[in-house]
Amino acid sequence: MLYRHYPILTFIFLILLPIENQADELSYLTISSQAEPFQIIGHANKGIITDILTEAVSDSDIQLNYYAYPFTRYIRMMHKGTHPNWISYGSPAWKEPAQLSIQSKNLSHEKLFDVTHVLVIRDDSDFRVNSIDDLFDVTLVTLTGFNYPGLDQYLVDHKIEHIEVSSHKRALAIIENRRAVAFIAMKKRAMYSIKVDKFTPSHFKFINFSNIIPSYAIHFSYSDGVKAKTKQEIDKALVSMKESGRIEQIISFYLRQSER
Repeated sequence: MLYRHYPILTFIFLILLPIENQADELSYLTISSQAEPFQIIGHANKGIITDILTEAVSDSDIQLNYYAYPFTRYIRMMHKGTHPNWISYGSPAWKEPAQLSIQSKNLSHEKLFDVTHVLVIRDDSDFRVNSIDDLFDVTLVTLTGFNYPGLDQYLVDHKIEHIEVSSHKRALAIIENRRAVAFIAMKKRAMYSIKVDKFTPSHFKFINFSNIIPSYAIHFSYSDGVKAKTKQEIDKALVSMKESGRIEQIISFYLRQSER
């Protein structure tokens, strides 16, 4: 009787289902420290970029698997192909040094937001910057492995002396203790860290650094193996989130945390 063969027919049917109809799994690579508030580890995997991504895939068949690594291992995982279908974040401005350019290789068509850079200095400092030459006689603080477009070669060649640290908290402590003159930081991230790491905001001030590092866009970044259909689906969700003002709401939420 035919009905006796239903289990077998069902099994065969499932095997023959097109791969396109199966759930699409992405490895979401995060940095275990120094990426706050973009990626905040230990708080239910939250953060600006994490929240945007989670919402962008919420109505799709895309499944996210979360992984957190120290920055150097995070980059190494991208190069090794341990996670063939990974997603993280990057920027078209991150071309140098070559090892880190993998974050700029395959970007979402839609940007997430723009970032601006500042120099974080002590409130009682009279340091000013008009050109790169003003940086040659002072010590700066930088983040391990981070891209500083337009400055990277100066840092590599030690034409600009710098102390490299692994977190915003350590960088701010160095400035507060006068061990360096300025910390090069994304403004959003510096504001967030001053608050959550319990520094006294009045101890610091910001110098606009856009004449040295112009504002640039942050995008999702993908491995070579991520399907075009998946990227298009995420881009479509980003367009919708921008039009509804949702991305700005997410960013504002984290900036309010830094202002409380």
